[in-house]
Amino acid sequence: MRMELREHYVKLVNFLGIVLGPSYEIALHDLSMGDESIIAIANGNVTNRTIGSPLTPLIMEYIANERYKTEDYDVNYYSVSMKNKILRSSTIYIKDKGKLVGLLCVTFDDFMFKEVSNAVMSLCHPDELIKGFSFERIDDLSVNQDTEIVSTNIEELISETINNIIKRSNLSIDKLKKKDRLFVVSELKKRGIFSLKNAVTEVAKNLKVSEATAYRYLNEIEDK
Repeated sequence: MRMELREHYVKLVNFLGIVLGPSYEIALHDLSMGDESIIAIANGNVTNRTIGSPLTPLIMEYIANERYKTEDYDVNYYSVSMKNKILRSSTIYIKDKGKLVGLLCVTFDDFMFKEVSNAVMSLCHPDELIKGFSFERIDDLSVNQDTEIVSTNIEELISETINNIIKRSNLSIDKLKKKDRLFVVSELKKRGIFSLKNAVTEVAKNLKVSEATAYRYLNEIEDK
């Protein structure tokens, strides 16, 4: 990202962080920084991300699919923190003469407003409904492919992405067959995971295979 653009958006991160308040995390990604793409962040306590944290798998997939060529931004999609807290996110694609150079991401923590929501709902809904309605984290969270998983480092990102794929496919990490592992690797490739540094090493570790086997799976997929 050119220095002029970088300076402009860093100021915008700080400005929005103050104006919107502590429930909104503002993160600036510079794609020239590789895996450690966040170069500025305000209110990072929302997701516990810091400068140097990576992109999310969903955004990596959007980039791999060149979504930015037809969309200038994506708004109000769900995110899940590493503590399984449901968040709401929006992203604007930063382009320089048509080339994607960065992203500005806003993540909103709805949890802060749970009590207000419950108070309003209590005016018009029975107690049973209110008890079943919550913004809190849930232990067995089922996320779909369009839900963003927010991670603080590459190891977390790959581990959570694999766990998500396995859970959605009703598989068990301890009972994966070769065809299952090939499916997982194929899904990871679609999402751009293998563009990350040391991705094959982390994938092999999570799938409980050797690096050589993980590379072989990749080659089999690419040959199809």
